[in-house]
Amino acid sequence: MTPDSAPAYRVRLDKDVSTFLLVVDDEGDYSQLGDDTYIPERRVLHVERVAAHPVEADLQRAALDDAVFESRYKILTYTARSEAQAAGLAVRDHHDEWALLMLEDVLHADENAFPGIADRFHNDN
Repeated sequence: MTPDSAPAYRVRLDKDVSTFLLVVDDEGDYSQLGDDTYIPERRVLHVERVAAHPVEADLQRAALDDAVFESRYKILTYTARSEAQAAGLAVRDHHDEWALLMLEDVLHADENAFPGIADRFHNDN
């Protein structure tokens, strides 16, 4: 093949969005907050792209279900551009859930301290 007849390969810099299956552990490790409160950390143990064919995707999900059967691990599904982004989204969502749970106590305490404050924020007018 001469340089004149070589095919023009192009580098593709964008990534398509795909669906990923993640195996996560929400009960293994704990982090200590400033006080004596401990919250569970999410560890992403396994990430794999879901197969394009529906039958193959069902078999893939069934294999993961069998692998984590009767264990503390969970299987989550995320839509992302890469395995790293899917894992990052899973960890971020877990932190968001715990932040809301921790804020619920603070918001409830503020509501008790200032009885009319909730009506100002939940007013539909």
